[in-house]
Amino acid sequence: MSLSTSEWPIPLRERLSGCGFAQNHTGMSGSAVYQVRSGDGETAYLKISSATRLGSLRSERDALIWLQGKFPVPDLLYYEEYRGMHYLLASALSGLDASRREVLARPEQLVRIYAEGLRELHRIPIDTCPLRQTLDVKLAEARIRVEENLVDETDFEPDSKFRTPADVYVHLLDTRPSGEDIVFTHGDYCMPNVIVDNGRLSGFIDLGRAGTADRYQDIALAVRSLRHNFGSDRYKESFLEGYGLQEADESKIDYYTLLDELF
Repeated sequence: MSLSTSEWPIPLRERLSGCGFAQNHTGMSGSAVYQVRSGDGETAYLKISSATRLGSLRSERDALIWLQGKFPVPDLLYYEEYRGMHYLLASALSGLDASRREVLARPEQLVRIYAEGLRELHRIPIDTCPLRQTLDVKLAEARIRVEENLVDETDFEPDSKFRTPADVYVHLLDTRPSGEDIVFTHGDYCMPNVIVDNGRLSGFIDLGRAGTADRYQDIALAVRSLRHNFGSDRYKESFLEGYGLQEADESKIDYYTLLDELF
């Protein structure tokens, strides 16, 4: 595709000179995402986003740096903030995302990979982790998103009983869980963000919301993603068992699923 690069930082333009670009429309990150292919066939991904109070690419940069050597994630190749825009270039992981038809065709294998991958992520020691995504952080950001009309209510779950983002936010405050089981979380653990290669986990992508939070932040979105991709909850129990939960906290699954409506 033809892409105007004249406003990009000069080092990035020079680095990607002669490369081909294809826009990637998967996901809902709010960033423009391009698959970049060099002349020798190497593939990377470029994300471009405006620098706003919420949702900058800086958090994804920080997560990629912190996770190196701890978990399979893309390599950070380039990052710059330039003229009100953020630019992040990361290596491509081998394989296909877990929402692809070829991967969904082997559901038992996929659910095992999906569950075991999350279990291993949640085992990462967090003593030195500087990335915070606890409920205090998430609810503060949710309030700003509601006040500034940044929530797309047309994307609410079809069976939602809430009419407005403000209704959701008030309910989240009223029903906040009494405690958090803090682990390192992906933050947006849905199947398009899990890369599978030849029946093995290749790694995770789109880590802009990663950080320490209740484990149900990921479990809830994983269960929802399974439902969306398979059309029912038929694989929910096998996922939870593979993760290691004998009895899930359904109230937390509901809570964190609802919280995600504001993001």
